[in-house]
Parts: sequence; structure tokens; C-alpha cells
Amino acid sequence: MPRKPCAHPGCFRLIDLGAGYCDRHVRSEKQDRDRPSEAKRRTVRPSRKWYDSKGWRGPTGRRRRQLEAEPLCRMCSAHPKQLATVADHIVPHRDDYALFWFGALQSLCKACHDIRKQRIERRAKGVGGL
Repeated sequence: MPRKPCAHPGCFRLIDLGAGYCDRHVRSEKQDRDRPSEAKRRTVRPSRKWYDSKGWRGPTGRRRRQLEAEPLCRMCSAHPKQLATVADHIVPHRDDYALFWFGALQSLCKACHDIRKQRIERRAKGVGGL
């Protein structure tokens, strides 16, 4: 049966045509593929690490202080008593350290943050680009 080199960069071991990687690299490639996408992104944006820090998520972190000070969602009009679960930056920080840690926050429920707030930001970004 014809054989080809392993698909791992720099590996020239010959494998069967139906396989992608040699025995040495098949496991490492699977682990890389199965790694959560969040972990892959951390190398790109520094703010991903900030969200996992004690200063943001800890018992006295900024997120918890915001949600305790303002426990209800600021945007919910259909459900005015909706509990907030997200401490949202009013002005998008765009990986700016000062805005991330010292910018104004608002409390939102996950639905308002993921849908309504994102829609508002996309519109503002489109208008500013003209």
C-alpha cells in the first residue's frame, strides 16, 4: 500500500494514506484540536487573561462588586426585575488596560449583553467608520 509523510510539521515518518499523523503525533494533534477555543484565544488578546484574574473574578473582584452594587439588569425592559449576571464595560475597552480596570461598568443579564449590547456596539462601530 502507498505511504505518505506524517502531516505534523517537520515529521517525515511514513504512514498509510488513510491516516493523517504518525503514532507519535496523532495524540498531540487531537489534544490541540480538543483544547477549548478560549485557551487558544488567550495568546491573541491580553484581556482574556484579565477576565480570569482574581482582581476581576475573585470574592472581592471588580465583577462581584459591580453585581452587588447593581443586581438588576440595566437594559431589560420586558423583565424589569431580571437579575444581572454580567458586569459589562459601558465603553468597550478593546484591550486597553486602564479602561478594563478603571472604566465604568453596568450590570446586564446574559441575553442583553450577548444580543442587545453587541448590536448597539456594531451599529456604533459602523457609524464611526464612515
